[in-house]
Amino acid sequence: MEVFYVIWHSYDEKNKQVVGFLIYDDLWYFKYNSNCIKKAMKEGFRPFPDMLDINKMYKSKDLFQVFKNRYYNFSIESMKRDYGELITDKLLIKYERER
Repeated sequence: MEVFYVIWHSYDEKNKQVVGFLIYDDLWYFKYNSNCIKKAMKEGFRPFPDMLDINKMYKSKDLFQVFKNRYYNFSIESMKRDYGELITDKLLIKYERER
């Protein structure tokens, strides 16, 4: 099982939140972080267009498009090395651990 933190920070860069968890375990899973998602939304974060329900666990056989678009040559190994940062937003995907 591979675990990635989805980290968002405000445009003024004063606030940083782990807004979700991206997990690979033969399938891809994404879950918003219930401990801080509402605070992040008050600070300007908006749920991903294809994942609007902040209480749902999302599951897919392929990496979710919103994350896949962040990698030039997508692979688990490239995700471990690269944060998937874009200049157009304040989001990064950080490899946390293998379980």
